[in-house]
Amino acid sequence: MPLAITLPLNPDVLQSGGPYPRALNVLSRKQTAVQRQLRRAGLAGYEPTTQATLLALAQQAPEGSAVYDIGAHIGLYSALISAVYGDGGPRAVAFEPTPETAALCRRIRDCNRLGFEVQQTALADEPGTAELYFSHRSESSNSLNPAHRKHTESVTVPVTTVDAFTGERGITPYLIKIDVETSEAAVLRGSYATIRRHRPWIVCELLPGTDHDALRTALAPLTAMDYGLHPITPESPWHRYDETTYRSAVSGQCRDWLLAPRPLTPAFHRAVRQWLIAILACDETTNIISPDKASFPYGWNAPYRTPRGTSRIPRTSLLRLAGAAALARRAVVPGRRIPGAGERMARTRT
Repeated sequence: MPLAITLPLNPDVLQSGGPYPRALNVLSRKQTAVQRQLRRAGLAGYEPTTQATLLALAQQAPEGSAVYDIGAHIGLYSALISAVYGDGGPRAVAFEPTPETAALCRRIRDCNRLGFEVQQTALADEPGTAELYFSHRSESSNSLNPAHRKHTESVTVPVTTVDAFTGERGITPYLIKIDVETSEAAVLRGSYATIRRHRPWIVCELLPGTDHDALRTALAPLTAMDYGLHPITPESPWHRYDETTYRSAVSGQCRDWLLAPRPLTPAFHRAVRQWLIAILACDETTNIISPDKASFPYGWNAPYRTPRGTSRIPRTSLLRLAGAAALARRAVVPGRRIPGAGERMARTRT
């Protein structure tokens, strides 16, 4: 059955950037692990704090800059950024090497009439080709690392580097998201020239089972450039680590990290919190499911709008946001997490 997910409503973005669609068609409720998780819990159940971080960073991206979504899977993050910020926001580039998943990423882009780019390639520290191993557990765990998950099949895929792609295209990346199933160190090694020149913000998955000796070595040049390593959590402010201390904070519940080129400010944390509140309002009750071969209801993705000269939003939306705000307020109490965090913040990409 086709599935559409409600997008988070942020009045500040409406006022500064204009209307954006209220829903996103993700095509199926069961084809991939990500779509199944969205069906079970909406956007609220899929990495909500990571979503909030990426949207808050994209919100401040300079005109003409880009977002790299490395390990994009179905392109959910690229689609969110493209839908919310449109032509006036950063241009998203989704990198996904699995052929079937990259094809689905393109279909989601096209059926929603979004402008992000899809590159069917892996990224590492050297251009060329490599074997991509298909995980028995889930297609979201496919990896260039044969030891990451049990597998019986693989496919040869093209490989490039962040530095090579950026140099060839003349792009200025403002934000880079890296989720490549324990190959993050190689992606970072292939990014040093870009990082030195453009100093992008980097959201990077750091799994407990990765090669932390290799990762520490890869992170050292970033901390030498005064990058801070911050675990992305519902609580704020986020503690700053370096390559010698971060390991103690890596866990199954804290796997996405912000590698920040500048100190994090109260304004940044407020922006993340505002997005988190809006995302938590987009739970499974806000999903739109259409019977096979049927159309979604009329106006299913009609844009959110703020009446000119006001900041009013629909009362039903305000009620949803108020409920999500209560969850977020409880989440920022030290030592406490969002209720149901075991489900809501569980990663399908393991």
